Amino acid sequence: MRRLLLLCFGCVLVLLTLIYVFDVSYLFKGVQSTYLRGESSAQIDDSKFFYNRVVVSNNPKKIPLGYNYNDSIISDSLDFVLKKSKSVAFLVVQRDSVRFEKYWRFGNSDFSTNSFSMAKSIVSLLVGCAIDSGFISSVNQSVFDFIPELTPFRGHDVSVRHLLEMSSGLDWLEHYKKPISVTAKSYYGTNLKKLMLEREFVSPPGLVHEYKSGDTQLLGIILERAVGKNISSFASEVLWSKIGAKNNAFWSLDYNGGLEKVFCCFNSNARDFSKIGLLMLGGGSVFGERVVSSEYVDWLKSPVGLVDVDGGKTVDYYANGWWVGEVLDKPVVYARGFNGQYIVVVPDLDLVFVRLGLSENEKSENNNNYKLTDNLKFFTEEVIKEYSF
Repeated sequence: MRRLLLLCFGCVLVLLTLIYVFDVSYLFKGVQSTYLRGESSAQIDDSKFFYNRVVVSNNPKKIPLGYNYNDSIISDSLDFVLKKSKSVAFLVVQRDSVRFEKYWRFGNSDFSTNSFSMAKSIVSLLVGCAIDSGFISSVNQSVFDFIPELTPFRGHDVSVRHLLEMSSGLDWLEHYKKPISVTAKSYYGTNLKKLMLEREFVSPPGLVHEYKSGDTQLLGIILERAVGKNISSFASEVLWSKIGAKNNAFWSLDYNGGLEKVFCCFNSNARDFSKIGLLMLGGGSVFGERVVSSEYVDWLKSPVGLVDVDGGKTVDYYANGWWVGEVLDKPVVYARGFNGQYIVVVPDLDLVFVRLGLSENEKSENNNNYKLTDNLKFFTEEVIKEYSF
């Protein structure tokens, strides 16, 4: 028995040593919030496993119900796919009124869910607000003005623009389902600032587009230092209250009192997320209030036009924090998050729709993971067909 106890103690000691040496203690949090509850990756209700900071709404405004609210029933095929893909919310707003909404499982109009990478689009708007307020001179201002701890690659300057278009050359491998990865460490870890300040730029900026959560997290550090307050407080003042959000939102932190995980983890509901879409639809204005300059919003929607790191093709599907595409000959602009969180803007129809859910068919055209997914394309086609009158 004593020998067995010594063996167990030795194994535990070796395990703890390996965890310390390879700095993977974040795996404990990952196991707790995924595998121990029967999941294999992050989920939309993960906020309960993290500390959160409140994004306050001081000026709630209601989107009125349309005169034909929920009279226009979505097609049986769309309803089937929404159910099959484990949707929890689907909302359509057209001409400033709610045309349709439906909730499944535990979803309801006040249910708060993880935005995942839709937060990147929210951060892009906050950058615009910071520029409008003079905290950042322009998208061409150097990253090193705010984060001198970082070292440029062979003297190349990196600008705020490079982070927004994701062409910074930062050393970062984007992977959502590998437990030992920088993406997992940023999500489950407890020292984002240290993690980010230890990253390096390993290639010249402004040449190749490569989707990286790290670029957005650096924007978070820039914003906090530029405005002199945490991101949640800034977002409360310049965005969330101004768009008339009904409920407070919650931004998950790396530790209690720590840094917002701005590449993800903005927790809100379908109706309030739709107001972000209405802001984009209105060119930076919503409910008659100017939130961010129209010129900046136009720029956010402009494809970066760089070379794609995966295939060497020109990037026509990603703009500056927002995704772009065309469905049934109509341009669309959208925010996108893991497992199929979407805010979709269809300007030609004066329409925004939001889909929130637990899973997503991630297949897409030519197996390009960053094109419109098959599910999103189908959702958008069905909405366009239904509301094109």
